[in-house]
Amino acid sequence: MSLPKDSREAFSRTLEIETRWRRIREVHRQTTLRNATARVGSPSILIFDCQNSESLPGSLVIDPESSCDDTVSRAFTTTRSMVDFCFIVFGLNSIDNAGMTVISSVHYSRAYCNAFWDGRQMTYGDGDGVVLLGFARSNDFIGHELAHGVTQYVCGLEYTGEPGALNESVSDVLGSVFRQWQARQTPLEADWMIGSDLMGPIAIANGWNCVRNLADPQSPNSLTKQPKKYSEYIPGGDVHDNSGIPNHAFYLAATSLSACSWEIMGKVWYSALKASSATTNFKEFAVLTIEAAIRQYPDVHEIAQVVKGAWTHVEVL
Repeated sequence: MSLPKDSREAFSRTLEIETRWRRIREVHRQTTLRNATARVGSPSILIFDCQNSESLPGSLVIDPESSCDDTVSRAFTTTRSMVDFCFIVFGLNSIDNAGMTVISSVHYSRAYCNAFWDGRQMTYGDGDGVVLLGFARSNDFIGHELAHGVTQYVCGLEYTGEPGALNESVSDVLGSVFRQWQARQTPLEADWMIGSDLMGPIAIANGWNCVRNLADPQSPNSLTKQPKKYSEYIPGGDVHDNSGIPNHAFYLAATSLSACSWEIMGKVWYSALKASSATTNFKEFAVLTIEAAIRQYPDVHEIAQVVKGAWTHVEVL
């Protein structure tokens, strides 16, 4: 498919910037101090406007909730909802479990086709407008990126190899569960797609309906075609690609139960994350999820069996 010249330039610039923020995030991951305190009030949420510059954080928006800028108001309300989700479902006091102020910058750069957590704050691009729309439009993408912050403070998973793919997968899982929680959907009602709200007219015209798909990582309608079984793992592949394997394991486990994904399976995955180290691989994480299921639900053997069956299906066990 031939993209417009402006879109090609936008994606090229996006890739250049990504290498920069990945290095910054790694520095913050290595220097993160892990601590926990009791929740006292609600963590502050601040929104800054980069006004299409690449200077972070940008200008502070005084009243983001009532802003006439839809990107600003969406970033604020969805971030607040994600913070509430983390507290209600996992008992987390903000992203770091210590009440940290959550900072987000919107309108970053020009036609920037991504959003990212850099180890300290969130940043959202506006997309190129034809393939990808503004990234603050997508609640699961906001949840995904903020979940990188959760992972950073919980266990500091590395961002390379299997730990890196797990890092990305945990973000997809929590982003999807967050979207389901907001909509009060059961696993069978959910679409299990990441970034469906980001698709621009060219993406739609080409049949793309999401960035990734947990139900079918190899879906031709997804921008990212991923492995769904360990025999398809790509050695040296990008972490976004190989995350399809643990993504699909979570989907299989969650849809095997009648309970909403945030009620049981999301808690099992989060418990396994807490027990992980920076270098935890797929098999180690799978074992941790089974152990978490047994520990949290000792009288409901079906849950651990379902978890084991999901990992076996994707050939990790």
